[in-house]
Amino acid sequence: GGFGYLVTKKITRDFRIAKEMKSYGFKGVVAKKKHSTREIKKLCKNTKRLDLLFISGIDFFSENRTVLENAMNNGMKIRFLCSQVYTPFLSDLEKLEIKKKLRKPGTNISSGIEDITKRYSKYIKEGKMEIRYYSTEYRLPFMLVYKDEKNVKITKAFLRVTLPPYNWKTNFALIGERETLKKLEDFKTNKNEVDFISMMEDHFDCIWEVADKKIRKNSKIKKSIGICKNPILRTLCKKMK
Repeated sequence: GGFGYLVTKKITRDFRIAKEMKSYGFKGVVAKKKHSTREIKKLCKNTKRLDLLFISGIDFFSENRTVLENAMNNGMKIRFLCSQVYTPFLSDLEKLEIKKKLRKPGTNISSGIEDITKRYSKYIKEGKMEIRYYSTEYRLPFMLVYKDEKNVKITKAFLRVTLPPYNWKTNFALIGERETLKKLEDFKTNKNEVDFISMMEDHFDCIWEVADKKIRKNSKIKKSIGICKNPILRTLCKKMK
């Protein structure tokens, strides 16, 4: 009857959508979830490289420091993209989070970014980790995990849909996975193919090429504006605002 037709139509439609999503590289969706230290340890096992794009990454790098350091000591490399410090973008984001009571007044995102740079300086000097700082528009945080397994290379992708003022604790994560035969030159699929993971890779590489390799010195100057003790310098500072 009519009811049976509607049910069949819905199932067929859902199956078609699921099949189409899979063809784009999507494996699933997780709501309001962050990776536990145990999950990060599993992700880092047999991992050749970890590409991360966050705003600051302070919680991720603080909570998983031991796991990440052990993985780098065992040959894993990290490429980390984060925001340039003391930018108008971060200032606006902090105001939004404070307004929504997601951040305490007087705290800032930039100090967390500077802290990561200092904490992992040893690995940066050894070439096991590289950080670059973007200063363009807001980016959706994501993680690309490149693993070596027997005869197959596996790429795992996690794209977090975070819409400010909501932070990484309140989000949806789109999950993808791709397998590539080891005999191929790299992890990537046919460059003519368009899929979820390939788009993330191209996006990361494009930002990586134009991002700053160091924290800007003038960013630190901005931090000191308004606290000059010398009267002459204080006057100059006011004119600079």
